[in-house]
Amino acid sequence: MKMNKLLGLLVCTALCACSNDESGIIPNDTPNVFTGDKAYIKVRLADAGTLTRAQEGDFEYGTNEQSIKNASFYFYDADGVFVTQGDVWTDGSASTTTPAGNIEFASNNIVVLKGLDKKSYPRYMVTVLNKPTGFVHGKTLDEMQTVLADNNAEGIYYPATTNNVTTNYFTMSTTSYTETNREKHFVTEVNEGNISLEPMTDASAIANTVTVYVERLAAKVTLKVSDNLPKDANGRYPIKITVAGENNSAGSGDIASEDLYVELLGWKLNATAKKSFMVKNIDAAWMDNDLGFTWNRPTDRRSHWGKSFNYGFSGYPENAAGVPANSEYLNYVDLENGLTALENPAYCAENTNTNTIVTANFPTGVTSILLKAKVCDANGNALDLVRYNGLLFKQDSFLEYVLNVLQTRNQLDVWYANGTDEEGNARYTQIGKEYVKLEHVGDGKVKVVFTNEHGTSLYAEDGSNCSDQTITALNDDLASASADAIAYNGGLMYYNIPIEHLNNGAITENGIIPEAKYGVVRNHHYVVTVDKLEKIGKGIFDGDEKIVPGDDPDGDIYYVGAKINILSWKIVSQNVEL
Repeated sequence: MKMNKLLGLLVCTALCACSNDESGIIPNDTPNVFTGDKAYIKVRLADAGTLTRAQEGDFEYGTNEQSIKNASFYFYDADGVFVTQGDVWTDGSASTTTPAGNIEFASNNIVVLKGLDKKSYPRYMVTVLNKPTGFVHGKTLDEMQTVLADNNAEGIYYPATTNNVTTNYFTMSTTSYTETNREKHFVTEVNEGNISLEPMTDASAIANTVTVYVERLAAKVTLKVSDNLPKDANGRYPIKITVAGENNSAGSGDIASEDLYVELLGWKLNATAKKSFMVKNIDAAWMDNDLGFTWNRPTDRRSHWGKSFNYGFSGYPENAAGVPANSEYLNYVDLENGLTALENPAYCAENTNTNTIVTANFPTGVTSILLKAKVCDANGNALDLVRYNGLLFKQDSFLEYVLNVLQTRNQLDVWYANGTDEEGNARYTQIGKEYVKLEHVGDGKVKVVFTNEHGTSLYAEDGSNCSDQTITALNDDLASASADAIAYNGGLMYYNIPIEHLNNGAITENGIIPEAKYGVVRNHHYVVTVDKLEKIGKGIFDGDEKIVPGDDPDGDIYYVGAKINILSWKIVSQNVEL
């Protein structure tokens, strides 16, 4: 993939340094170079590509995802105390190697450092590209490790439009990985040979350049549909489903079924992290055998697992009603509008967690794809459906079904006057589906309730006036006979696809999910491909309701498995069957 031309800008900003005078400590290895108050250091920036998974893939170069508008270099002394900062960005060049490698682009920069002396000189450097507005660096390296990129994780991705051309600016920071003799996993070490008292020429600085590897804070997700999946001339995908109460013809195996079609409308990322650390946090004690893959790769200057802001924390909602009060760490979305088209990418902050937290909060605690779809007939007409006790009904048929259940239980003693008989006596008819409707109770679930929109006079079977107590009892019985029904208003529904990472270990018999089986990690590209579509998804009743996928009483699972590839972006691939 080609990279947009990087912004060519040279800005040398020198900030007065802090010092550690208070400590009174002068390290024995103080470089002799600092005889003046100004020094120069040449920095070569290199992006450590992007990765994908449920299956680990190759690398891929970003498309309009490498543009840089500013670069900040934060310098710390041997004690990890901040000493100075330099801001500079010059032109860079994109990698064109085939196949795509670990490095996407490279650039050379001269950083000017001022205010340095024998008590405050740089030993470590942390690099931030496209820093969010208002970002404040850590005063120590320990603090830097816990500093947030932005109070709103969307700040790690800045699309900007100028003259009708949109440029994507992704916040990047020094890569994190462990290596023998690497003292800090998220810093670049600086030594005396890297620093000069005189402005550098390209010729004089070649051997002394500090190479910095950076990675995007964002994870990238793309949803595709396999070309091998059958579809009609209008792009709809056929499925065979038995619809209760309807004329279903005999399909394969003499099982009655009806030809329905699924139209895919677009998708969103759900349960995305609200905040992100500026630098990637890792645990050097992680073992490959525990995570199920090689998580640390110093030869690639990168790692493939990390601790997101909410790592180890619980407190995820069980349903949509719990979102306002309990959604402390993750964003939950509706599917009313703002959908991403198939084949197009979406971005989010990394979201990982321990196997204990994921097991206890699956699938609400893991980032997933919500694929919005519509079920319709052969002519493309949307079908209003209800799913109840594992059966699928058209909505009118479901209302009749519930009324029939009450009738057989002698619980439908509500009638209306319908003319007179031959002797002039009032004739009464038991209420039908015109006197009931579906009412949303949350998470796509509905119940049947009584309605009398025209104010018709109602009676008991013996002709006496129908009491309020009778209507109350009727509503209770209707609710009981329709408990946990799920409605598809306008045929709308969604499939929930939890995004898999690189651990392909099996879920244990007691339901324990291995760590790193699910999660999205910064600078990884998750390519999810739908390669099977046989079932309908979970119904949507109110389009603007936030979606918190959970377990359903039918035992049906509305999230699906997918092939995921993670990419430079590192590619993770996932195939799913719906």
